[in-house]
Amino acid sequence: MLDYADDDNYTEKIEKLVTMTVAAAKGIVPVGQVALPLAQIANGDLAPPEIRDFIRALSRILQGERDPLKLAEALTPELAEIMWDTLDQIDAPLPETGEAEPVGLTFEELIEKVAEACSGEVMLWQQLWSLTEQLSADENLPPDIRALGSVLRKILAGERQKFILDELAPHHRGPVEQLLDWLIAQAVTPER
Repeated sequence: MLDYADDDNYTEKIEKLVTMTVAAAKGIVPVGQVALPLAQIANGDLAPPEIRDFIRALSRILQGERDPLKLAEALTPELAEIMWDTLDQIDAPLPETGEAEPVGLTFEELIEKVAEACSGEVMLWQQLWSLTEQLSADENLPPDIRALGSVLRKILAGERQKFILDELAPHHRGPVEQLLDWLIAQAVTPER
């Protein structure tokens, strides 16, 4: 599942797992979306034992554990430091989203941003979560735009089944299907 041969790759994967754990602990993403991959890594034999210990500590954070000494007791000093940073990130307040000036995105840019957000860009995910909620709920928008907002929100929530494409207008269906195909491929064979 995770390959730790390349140190930069190793660091990048740890950072993504920490980012997603922080997002789940703050309620930005559903806990289940993060808990399953963590459990698979922690209980598998593809990661080194010290990484599995670290992943188990991240899982305990998702279950509500916040005592840094208990969380770090089985970790190497380097991983213990990352654990402390993770707890600091969870305690840090979220940036104010406020009533910012709306950002104009083309349809293609919106699809690209959803792909980025689903790849671990937590702050972007949070912004798109709000945007897609607005798109899907705004009665003043055309039905095809509301449907697009609804489908992209489902994708942000982790839905990968293609039946959701049925809700879309034909001109939106192809690019969103490509997005789903890409996300499914990423889940099966993550970038190395």
